[in-house]
Amino acid sequence: MRRRPRLVGFLWRWHRRVGLLAALLALLLALTGIALNHTSDLALDRRFVEWPWLYRLYGDGAPALPAFRAGERWLYRSGTGEVYLDAQAVATCRGELVGALAADGMIWAACAEELLLLTGRGELVESILAATGLPTPVTGVGLAGASPVLRADGRWRLADPDQLEFEAPVPGGSAITQVVSAELPPELQRVLPTREAWLSWERLLLDLHSGRLGGRFGVWLVDAAGLMFCLLGLSGVAMWWLHHRGGRRPRAQDPPDDGPGSISVR
Repeated sequence: MRRRPRLVGFLWRWHRRVGLLAALLALLLALTGIALNHTSDLALDRRFVEWPWLYRLYGDGAPALPAFRAGERWLYRSGTGEVYLDAQAVATCRGELVGALAADGMIWAACAEELLLLTGRGELVESILAATGLPTPVTGVGLAGASPVLRADGRWRLADPDQLEFEAPVPGGSAITQVVSAELPPELQRVLPTREAWLSWERLLLDLHSGRLGGRFGVWLVDAAGLMFCLLGLSGVAMWWLHHRGGRRPRAQDPPDDGPGSISVR
């Protein structure tokens, strides 16, 4: 009869130890997850970490930024989120620049979370966000014949910014020419700002949340955290079941109940 209390004690000791370690990991996952849910409100994709020691974890490698040619002009997004038309800063844009093209006398600059419409002189005509009808995240732009198209959710859509409509499918059989990035001409590379601030807070929090910041070991640690949460749940249910089941039976050392008024002599 002593087997059940010993098992409950064993499970409780390991439940407590695993719980202490899992609590630290759960706190990290919770805080980073809450912050990532408010990336736009906190501008985490436009704020950058300036800790040189942290850059070494990423190999000191500032990734090359994409540049796109729109007619005779070039568009480029700096590390601070500013979009440049040639050497002229024209507007900020949410998310990475995924494409640009010239159509209907306008220049389109498509970022992952925002579409900018510019004049040939770089004047901002309109900014379209998810709240105003843009399907996000945008992953590419192109032309179907002479019609601008956007790619989001894995499919191409006709783009009509005048009506704020981006749901019409591309007609069947249409050939789509997707805009691809290219290397900036050397004369523009010399005048555009370098991306010294390339590690955004959004990317850092994503890497912390997934464990990728610690490389393969970090990913395994997050996987281990998931297993620990499972063990905590299973051990908690097992202890409750054993305690509940044991509490419904009279204990062997309890004297028998002979009814009211009875006297037990020992």
